[in-house]
Amino acid sequence: MDPLSVLLAHTAPRAQLFFTGNLCQHSHSQDYPAGGHLHLLRSGELTLYHEGAEPRVLAEQTLILFPGGLPHRMEPRQLGGCDLVCAAISFGQGIASPLQLALPDVLVLPLSELPTLAPLLTLLFDEAFSNHYGQEPVLTRLLETLLILLLRHMVELGLCQQGMLAGLSDPRLARAIAAMHLRSEEGWTVATLAQEAGMSRARFAAHVQVQTGLSPLGYLTQWRMQLACQQLLAGESITQVALGAGYSGSIAFSRAFEREFGLSPGRWLKAQKSATPK
Repeated sequence: MDPLSVLLAHTAPRAQLFFTGNLCQHSHSQDYPAGGHLHLLRSGELTLYHEGAEPRVLAEQTLILFPGGLPHRMEPRQLGGCDLVCAAISFGQGIASPLQLALPDVLVLPLSELPTLAPLLTLLFDEAFSNHYGQEPVLTRLLETLLILLLRHMVELGLCQQGMLAGLSDPRLARAIAAMHLRSEEGWTVATLAQEAGMSRARFAAHVQVQTGLSPLGYLTQWRMQLACQQLLAGESITQVALGAGYSGSIAFSRAFEREFGLSPGRWLKAQKSATPK
């Protein structure tokens, strides 16, 4: 299994459709469901406002992605409004996933720059602006498939500058990352990971830092903790999770977990359960 597939097996994109139709007045992210946000502009023109950038006029079919839910606002520029498909999105559960952190704060891509996604987008728009039985679950699955194909596109074209996806864009680092993803419980060292990448230890360590923003073992720890969080949420004991993550026992694991999240595994799990809607 390739490293992106392994990553997606643990941090699969999720989509919750919350709007499809004609937007005739301004729309603000404070009114959307919590999480990241995906908008697909099908027709019409709008002005996009968000923090840290000048207003942007969009006059063609466009994908707009805010992985972490950066505050933003959209305003139609014509009396007839504009047609949109909008969804709340997430990449994993319980914490900000490494996949989400690897994505830019905002991504605006004309659909003309995504030719390989054209058949899926045609199907998605046809489904969104029709009246078929089972429309919402069909759209949910199409949106989640779109997100996966978008991630593939970003890896293949090297559109992420830092984080896991940037590492996967480099063929040499991808081999080491695949090894960590597939065998996270092994007692990896910088030297053994460098061997997987076919690089010297020093060059490998420096390259990982530049590409992902983390040291090799920092990357490994982040990945292990992502898996650990999912296992804790699934009901596994701290001891089981610790041994499965490659730690000698629950004490060593708990210390590493607290360094990563600022909470012990037990307190973190309690906080996650308290935050989950009943």
